Amino acid sequence: MRVREATLKDREGILKIASATWEGWDYVPLFLEDWIREGGLYVAEVGDEIVGITKTTELSPAELWLEAIRVAEEHRKKGLGREIAERQLELALATNPKSIRLSTADVNTASLAIIRRLGFIEYVAFDLFEQKKPLAETQEVELKESEFLAGADVHERVWEMIRSSEEFAASRGLLPHTWKFYNFTEGLFRSLLKEGLVYVTPGVGGVLVLLRNRYTPESREIAFLEGDERSLEILIKLVQLRLACIPEGARIVAFAAGKRKREIIRRIGLSPHEFIKKVYVFDYPL
Repeated sequence: MRVREATLKDREGILKIASATWEGWDYVPLFLEDWIREGGLYVAEVGDEIVGITKTTELSPAELWLEAIRVAEEHRKKGLGREIAERQLELALATNPKSIRLSTADVNTASLAIIRRLGFIEYVAFDLFEQKKPLAETQEVELKESEFLAGADVHERVWEMIRSSEEFAASRGLLPHTWKFYNFTEGLFRSLLKEGLVYVTPGVGGVLVLLRNRYTPESREIAFLEGDERSLEILIKLVQLRLACIPEGARIVAFAAGKRKREIIRRIGLSPHEFIKKVYVFDYPL
């Protein structure tokens, strides 16, 4: 088996593999062209046939994220997934990274076996919450979302609230974004601030980081939420207001590592995922 960088000529073979994933739905087609352009998308070949794929992404300098190992349906249960993962890890290690991480759900027992066999160690576990029904309507919510967008003038206070929160400690400093988990550094925080994705209450009693879902951009993801009781009431209403402004069928999801965030997410009206009990982030010891 040979593993090489993917090109646009591989598009048809990659899409064929993706079409047989998770009962015909896979996020790989959403990012395929971008992944090929940025690099780090690999195809595994046996002869001239593409039998598998995988993706390595540099989230920040030397912070590597591994994902999307796929094996063609007709070649499964032959050990190819393990071989692809081994080769991907070798290529990642050759770049002298600061970290190599990946995530998977507790229900993905085959992936968990490969991950542990490769030497990855469980880094942190998250609960996954999703909106299963419309959020409760609020009475005459008179809030303007723009009034709560954080500006550079509150940067230090907001960042200190984030760094000192239970969730920051419980997540070991990771920020979730649709199955990717980033080192939540001050640099990343500044980027989110500039993009208008951070909301604060007056006096910075509370902070909300609300992201677009990577798979369905019309949906939203609560990446971070903390504050005093009054601030949480306001920020929860902001979430409900934001949902009312997006297309029908859009929803809210959230990952939570700590008890407090889990409680806040439940207050909003989100429920634990029906099948997934835990989402594990693994780290390769360097």
